[in-house]
Amino acid sequence: MRKTILLMIIFAVAAILYSCGSPKAADQKKGAAREEGHKGPKMYTVVIDPGHGGRDKGATGASGAYEKDFTLQLSKKLMKLLEKEELIEAYMTRSDDSFISSVDRERVKIASDKGADLLLSIHGNTYTDAKVSGTETYYFTEQSRTLAEVIHKHAVKATGFRDRGVKVEDFFIIKDAPMPSVLLELGYLTNPQNEAQLLKEEVQNEIAKAIVTGLKEYMQAARSNS
Repeated sequence: MRKTILLMIIFAVAAILYSCGSPKAADQKKGAAREEGHKGPKMYTVVIDPGHGGRDKGATGASGAYEKDFTLQLSKKLMKLLEKEELIEAYMTRSDDSFISSVDRERVKIASDKGADLLLSIHGNTYTDAKVSGTETYYFTEQSRTLAEVIHKHAVKATGFRDRGVKVEDFFIIKDAPMPSVLLELGYLTNPQNEAQLLKEEVQNEIAKAIVTGLKEYMQAARSNS
């Protein structure tokens, strides 16, 4: 009898531990957070935009690698981390080598249709002089300035590249977006040293972690000020 009871307890505990750690359980927690948003911390919807794609190759790096591939690789790593965050619902504007028209402003439309609270566009930079290097972050509207500053601070630490600062620019994706939005130029793919680092799996993982840290810092500050 005692052995039977002990086995029942072990199976019950195992079932609880499995359900708590399963993806389904994580989705259920996110659902609960959305339903009870007024009772607890705000749930944020974040859209990640891997720059370029398809026939739009973006910059061609020093090694011949395309920007569109780098942005997708990094964005997928970032998405995996964001999916683990209970208070973040994350989406991507593309999850494969798809072409997204800039003329139709489709990237902004995707973010708007998802009800995004924040939009991050991921890029690698280019210049005719291969010596030019560094990380820079762009925003357009004043509502995006704090987000840009916080994300940039963490991105620079992760890349270790020259800090080229936070700047205002009228790129359509940050100009037309109704929500706080930033465009990250994480490094110059035309700079051999920058490119070599950016294409490393371990460096991309560190950058992804840094962006998540920046997002959480921004969200925490926003919650405290609301």
